[in-house]
Amino acid sequence: MLLFVATPGEQRAVQGAAPGAVQVVCTGIGPANAACAAQRALTALPPACRPLVAVFGIGGALSPALAVGDVVLGVHTRLVEGDPLPGCPATLARTAARLTAAGFTVHQGDHLTTPQVVCHAAEKRRLHAQTTALVVDMESHAIARAAQRSELPLLLVRIISDDAQQDLPNLNAGLDPNYALRPLEMSATLLFHPLAAARFLRHLRQALLKLRQVADVCLTDLS
Repeated sequence: MLLFVATPGEQRAVQGAAPGAVQVVCTGIGPANAACAAQRALTALPPACRPLVAVFGIGGALSPALAVGDVVLGVHTRLVEGDPLPGCPATLARTAARLTAAGFTVHQGDHLTTPQVVCHAAEKRRLHAQTTALVVDMESHAIARAAQRSELPLLLVRIISDDAQQDLPNLNAGLDPNYALRPLEMSATLLFHPLAAARFLRHLRQALLKLRQVADVCLTDLS
């Protein structure tokens, strides 16, 4: 398995559960970084190596039916416009069965990739109505496109870190144009919205813990 995550926090969450057959790649945040990292990793594979490509991480709920800590398995990943890219149905079904049996709340639906963090509840509701996607992230579609070009199967796993009713602090203000963290700006935006920031950080910790638990359940079987 070639497993992609966006951030060091997500990497730490899955790395301990990943057996030797799983290669974990941290792409960095955002579509461009994800596309470059995926292409490098896939180009470096030996010619006969045909791994499952998996994307694990956290994401924001677009559907009001989802709660923090829920698992969303991607039937497709999509952009706001354009054709969706499918995940592997057999792998999705097997993963859903294992996680459900282990007691996780599991949903199946589309993942939406956007170029910025979706911070406002009203925007989440609008995107859900427009696309029917359940969860939003910033990397899945770019990785899926690279997997499609290499004709490799795809698994998409996201843990909800903020629900559709929740406004986030303006996290985009804490990222530079290449999606690298700007510490002073991120600290300022969190301090300017202390209640929203405290809730966001609490839910982020919960989601990363659930990500580790999900990885513990399903990575050995999938590798």
